[in-house]
Amino acid sequence: MATTITINDETKHRLDDYKMGKMTYDTLLNAFMDTVSIEEIAERHIKEHYKRLETFKGISKDNFKKRLRTNA
Repeated sequence: MATTITINDETKHRLDDYKMGKMTYDTLLNAFMDTVSIEEIAERHIKEHYKRLETFKGISKDNFKKRLRTNA
């Protein structure tokens, strides 16, 4: 079953640069996914998450409750 995905024009132009001959976008994307493992992507994502946590500054419970009431 075919589907449609939304990508930015810049991304489409980058994909076009990788497409060779009569290669389909499906073939191209599968080649990329075969090259980079899902574990590698997950590892990068987790590292970025922990990096953001290093600079995370929480707020007090009372302040949080006030924000909830204000935004409701």
